[in-house]
Amino acid sequence: MPDHAPRAPQGRRDPFAPLLENPLAALLREHTAADAATHAVPTGGAPLPVTTYADGRSRTNLGTGNYLGLAGDPRVVEAAGAALRRYGTSASGSRVLNGTTALHLELEAELADHYGTEAAVLTSSGVNANLALLSTACGPDDALLVDAHVHASLHAAAAASRGTVLRWRHNDLDSLTVRLERLDPRAGGVVVVDGVYSMTGELAPLDRIVALCDRFDVRLVVDEAHGLGVLGAGGRGAAEQLGVLDRVDAVTVALSKSLASVGGAVMTSKAAADGIRAGAMPYVFSAANDPASVAAALTALRILRAEPERVTRLQHNGELLRTALAEAGATPVPGRGAVIAVPTGAEEVTAAAWRACFDQGVYTNAVAYPAVPRGKGVLRLTVMATHTDEQLREAAQVVAAAVRWAREGEREMVPA
Repeated sequence: MPDHAPRAPQGRRDPFAPLLENPLAALLREHTAADAATHAVPTGGAPLPVTTYADGRSRTNLGTGNYLGLAGDPRVVEAAGAALRRYGTSASGSRVLNGTTALHLELEAELADHYGTEAAVLTSSGVNANLALLSTACGPDDALLVDAHVHASLHAAAAASRGTVLRWRHNDLDSLTVRLERLDPRAGGVVVVDGVYSMTGELAPLDRIVALCDRFDVRLVVDEAHGLGVLGAGGRGAAEQLGVLDRVDAVTVALSKSLASVGGAVMTSKAAADGIRAGAMPYVFSAANDPASVAAALTALRILRAEPERVTRLQHNGELLRTALAEAGATPVPGRGAVIAVPTGAEEVTAAAWRACFDQGVYTNAVAYPAVPRGKGVLRLTVMATHTDEQLREAAQVVAAAVRWAREGEREMVPA
């Protein structure tokens, strides 16, 4: 069998060195070898409130983006199956060539209607929605003013723009104001935030941010990947929750959370959408979303709009888990919505707490650097509308005990 190991250049620097010597990759390999990996844990079933994992055990799942519980809903599954049978497994081309189906157009129209915008543009992922928008916005003399804690895809998308990227301190409006005051008065500006910050559940203070955008005459982009289906009376996100949705210039979403699918979308004006369709690499040069995933998202969106009680139940569950955690001694980071972050601190504490939760039947997300600052690790919990009160209260006790045990070595965990 031929050796497929990368060929190491002789006599010159190896350009693959950043890949081969990545310290985080080495750490992850160590964790895997020690059977202590907290990442890429395989499941054996749909992401339900109680999920079966590849080891055969069922656990309360507090680590999925299936916020409305629709990923296993029979209506969504059937819609995906029907599209699969009609259209096949792949669109087999980009949207500008042969990849557009009636389903793509229906979903775009209904997303635009849901957000009250003139248009929506589907992309193959939430990451690509941000890239499609920001990479085609701004000229070389313009600026993107990006909150320091936005999703990594927004940082990458802003870097792909021709504009200058200016970061400001997370949720610090004094820092943003200083950036805006220093902006060339002739330059265009785009403020970029997450509606809900994905690792902590914090909300952007959008009611005050829109006032600054009006004052300095700049545009506003809000990523609502973790707000869609979660916040606001209609599940439109943090901008709706804070009453400023009609003052946002573009909203991006991921379809992989509340809409139980995969893909992304940009909701904005028709002219801006046309610009994306004409020049954004993720739209022009990427294969279109497969029809089954489009059908799943379309059906999930229709359920969201027809059953607002799911949003209400999800909001109830989020507040219940926050309260239960605080009462158990594991007060989370202040926030709203489905993402709840319990501080753990050092990486070894985060990993130990995650493993204790996992062994005790609760699945969480262990979040450490670089997703959060060094020494600011968290157990990231996410609730679903379909969790029961009892499941959440019991999970809160497990999480709180696991964090205490990991921090202080208190041997109070019940054997698995």
